[in-house]
Amino acid sequence: MSEQPGQGEGGTAPRQDTGRNPGDDAAPGGHPAPPPMAPPPMVPPPMGPPPVTGPVDRTGWRALWLGVGALALALPFYPLGLVLGVASLVVGARARRRARQQNGLAPGAGPGMVLGAVGLVMAGAALAVSMVLLPELDGYRKCMDTANTTIDEKACRDRYFPKIEEKLNLPEGSMSRSVR
Repeated sequence: MSEQPGQGEGGTAPRQDTGRNPGDDAAPGGHPAPPPMAPPPMVPPPMGPPPVTGPVDRTGWRALWLGVGALALALPFYPLGLVLGVASLVVGARARRRARQQNGLAPGAGPGMVLGAVGLVMAGAALAVSMVLLPELDGYRKCMDTANTTIDEKACRDRYFPKIEEKLNLPEGSMSRSVR
């Protein structure tokens, strides 16, 4: 017999090794293997701004502390409350602008600007009230400076408190009740 290409002895084709055995298709116990798993579905990326990868600008914390100071000093010492409120707004705006340009963060800048604005409004209101009451407050201060006894102090209160109550539309005698 003549050998043809691709045939071995005896006229049968040589067996090719596929790397699989005949029983590989069955799971343990003789059951057929489950179908192969499909690849996981594509999940779209999360919506929203991209994550911040830039530097953190620490100037925002300075704006926050200035805002807290403006709010705390707005009523007891309104000139300093005004200055700190303006400083908080300026420092916070600069910190946010710099962080935006560098694709970074400025923690504390936003809340500092809000606190500074609230402190600025409160200090401005205190300034406006003191300007409206300037003649009465100045007269009351001068009267109290010259008062030597508690009777003199009561005379100062009796003279200026009704004027202040009238300007502020307060009930008559409301300021006298708070000072005993």
